[in-house]
Amino acid sequence: MGKNSAKNILVRSEGNIGFLELNNPEKLNAISLTMWSSLGKALEGFSKNSSIRCVMIKGTGNKAFSAGADISEFDDNRSDLKSILIYENTSKNTMSLLQNFPKPTVASINGYCIGGGLALAISCDIRIASENSTFGIPAAKLGLAYGFNGIKRLTSIVGPSKAKYIFFTAGKFNAQQAKEFGILEDVYSTKDLDLKTKQLIENIALNAPLTIKSAKMAVDSEPNDKKAFEECLKAEQDCFDSEDYAEGRAAFTEKRKPIFKGH
Repeated sequence: MGKNSAKNILVRSEGNIGFLELNNPEKLNAISLTMWSSLGKALEGFSKNSSIRCVMIKGTGNKAFSAGADISEFDDNRSDLKSILIYENTSKNTMSLLQNFPKPTVASINGYCIGGGLALAISCDIRIASENSTFGIPAAKLGLAYGFNGIKRLTSIVGPSKAKYIFFTAGKFNAQQAKEFGILEDVYSTKDLDLKTKQLIENIALNAPLTIKSAKMAVDSEPNDKKAFEECLKAEQDCFDSEDYAEGRAAFTEKRKPIFKGH
């Protein structure tokens, strides 16, 4: 097990799984400028680590995944154009890193998932939550602008009408509604969430990394992007040329679980 800590962000690895934990519980894991920066650095580290096959993000405690941006910093970090641009660029860069991360990412949500916290969660590939979780984007009640990429990301998940409903009302909605909207894949009891998260990420980490990489590239690519299409074709061929493909066929024939190595 590897372990490292940055201020308010806990970073560790366990086997071939990376863990990122928002650790600001006294503020319901509100995300500060420093936390956005630390998250980005941790993601870059996991991206370069060939042994990591899946990354999970959660919040400390059972009250919040994240209640959003740390509003107590607004007077210092979001009160003038220069500071606003620094904050926005840092958070946008981190979410871009997460959205384009080459390996599967899972958000495990327990409690409040609001504003920037929800933006962080929807930047992950998969989201699951406890039944006591609460979601919302209160930007319209604060008078601040929500980032273009975040709006488009949410729209791609829930559709235009639901995205407008979420932004225009600035209201809160529960975990079951979030699942109906398409934000969540599953909802569990609070006591079962950790176990279900563990089962999910371990299942992903055991599957063929090259196949997952190929699928993620294809899902995230724009249909008319010729360069991305060529890259997807190359990723498909890499799967068929890999030792893992031979291992998968052999394991099927021998009626055993395959052991994939990512090459």
